[in-house]
Amino acid sequence: MAATVSFKLADHSDTFIKRHCDESLPHVGASISNLQGIGQSHRINVGLGTLGFLAVKRQAPNWESLVLVSNQHVLLANDAIRDEVIFQPDYKTQGEQIIFDALRLNAIAKIDNEGLCGHFSYAYPGESEKPYYIDCATASLLLKQIKNPHRVKTKTQYFTTVARVHPLDTLSGRELKVRLLGRSNSVWGKVIDSAATVETVSGELCRNTLVIRALPDNDGVMQPLSRKGDSGALLIDQYQRAVGLLWGNHMLDPFVSYACPIHPVLSCLQIIPWCFDFCAPRSVHKD
Repeated sequence: MAATVSFKLADHSDTFIKRHCDESLPHVGASISNLQGIGQSHRINVGLGTLGFLAVKRQAPNWESLVLVSNQHVLLANDAIRDEVIFQPDYKTQGEQIIFDALRLNAIAKIDNEGLCGHFSYAYPGESEKPYYIDCATASLLLKQIKNPHRVKTKTQYFTTVARVHPLDTLSGRELKVRLLGRSNSVWGKVIDSAATVETVSGELCRNTLVIRALPDNDGVMQPLSRKGDSGALLIDQYQRAVGLLWGNHMLDPFVSYACPIHPVLSCLQIIPWCFDFCAPRSVHKD
C-alpha cells in the first residue's frame, strides 16, 4: 500500500517494544507492517499488509510459541531482515495519506523465517513435483500463549482444516467459493483457475497460482474481493477450510485476485497452522 506518512519512527528499542507489545493481542486479518518505510525519506511504501494466520513450527517441542504468517513482501518490505519488529498499528487514512497513532503502534512479533517469494517444488500425494509460486514468511510473536491452549474454552476457531483447491473445483458451475479471513464484511469470490501462470508487472511468471474472481452480493453489486493492504490474508472456502494465501490483484481488473495454494506454503515454512485465535491472557503491565 503506497502512501505518505505523518511521522517517523526513530528506533525499535527494547523499552519501546516492551511498552507497545502490551497494548493489544495479535488479531488475524488485521493490518501489519514493519514500519521500516517511515524512517526512510525516499520511501513512499509503508508496507501495510495482513496477518494471515497463526502457526507453530513443526520442530517445536510444544505449542507454547506461535508465529504469525503473511507474505514475504509484507513482512520484509523496505529491506527488513530477520529480527526486525512487526507492528499491528492503529491508523486512519486521509486521501493518500496514512496517519499512525504513535501511542498505539502495537509491536507484536519479530521476523523469524524470511521464507520465500518465488517458486517452491511441491508434490501432492500420488502426483509428481511441480513448481508453485509462493510468497510467504513468518514472525515470532512477542507474547507467549498459555501452556495448554486446548483448555481455553472461549477461543474462536477461524477455520476447521486446510484443503487443496483441486482443478475440478474450478469447473464452470461448481467453482469453489472463497473469502478473506478476518473481514467483517467479506466479499465472496470463486476460484476460476487452480494452476494459472500469472505474469507480474516485472515480467516474472508465477506458476500454479490460484485465480479468484469476485462474486456479486445479494443485491447484484460487484465489489473487489481484495484491495491494497490485503496481501497476506488467508483464503477460506464455504466449508471453513483454509485454502490459500493472498498475494496480489490483477492490475487492470479489480475483481480478480491471486493467491498461493496453502500446502506449498506450509511445506516451505515447515509449520502447522493453528486455527484458533491467540490464547494469551491480556498483560497487566502499566506505565
